[in-house]
Amino acid sequence: MFIGDKGEPSRYISNRRNYDIIIDNERMTLSKLSQRLGFYNIISEGKIKDSEIYYDTERKLLSGAGLLLRKKITPSRTYFSLVRISGMENLENREKKSFLGECLKGDDPQDFPEEIANEINRIFINLFTIDLVEVVKHCVPYIRIDITGNRYKLVSGTGYSAEMTFENLKMKDLRTGKKATKRNFSIDLEDDENYKKEKVEILDVIDTYCKELFYVRRNRFEIAETFVVKPYEVSEEEAAQGVLKERKKKKSKKELEEEFNNQEEKPQEEK
Repeated sequence: MFIGDKGEPSRYISNRRNYDIIIDNERMTLSKLSQRLGFYNIISEGKIKDSEIYYDTERKLLSGAGLLLRKKITPSRTYFSLVRISGMENLENREKKSFLGECLKGDDPQDFPEEIANEINRIFINLFTIDLVEVVKHCVPYIRIDITGNRYKLVSGTGYSAEMTFENLKMKDLRTGKKATKRNFSIDLEDDENYKKEKVEILDVIDTYCKELFYVRRNRFEIAETFVVKPYEVSEEEAAQGVLKERKKKKSKKELEEEFNNQEEKPQEEK
């Protein structure tokens, strides 16, 4: 059953950034953000329990063209959406998401190809010369990502807010059965020009002070493909971070606690 659009889309396009967690200490990261972002509040939004299923043809006609057809399952709703990915030149705005319509948990795109094809054509007018209905009919489940963890809202005194999540990702290639798990930190920031200063401030604090987090230039789908579908060519920068991650793993619990305590004491010393 294709229920259609029951949601209210955000006024602004959001920019989501993913980070590898080098030192897995959620409390430490939240403490650093709280100390360095003095006029912000961090509010717990509870647990995450979501799933994402990506669909494609056997020859990857959609993802090969930079389109991701996704079913998102949350405790409150299930819906289809489309993500359009541009190249790596503009990392800040390389994704554009479009809501296709709500559905039932057991529904697949093959159940209503005309409705989904019509929505895609409505969003991307004159972009496709192929029969999208036939493409959607041949889409099968490709990758599944089950997401659990904790969600937080970061709210500034000016009213700007961002959503942060510490995630446990369970990824599976639904064609081969290959599985993988990963810890991930993500932050979702709205691209509202009225709050450009706040967005820059938040990212500067993460990049400067949260060295336990390492920014990765990939979305969840690309991360999952890396781990369960195809090998990823590691850059020199990521290779160096990998070495650092292994060194951090070898630290004792006492050393990590001392490092955390030193981070908490630094703002007081600077005063």
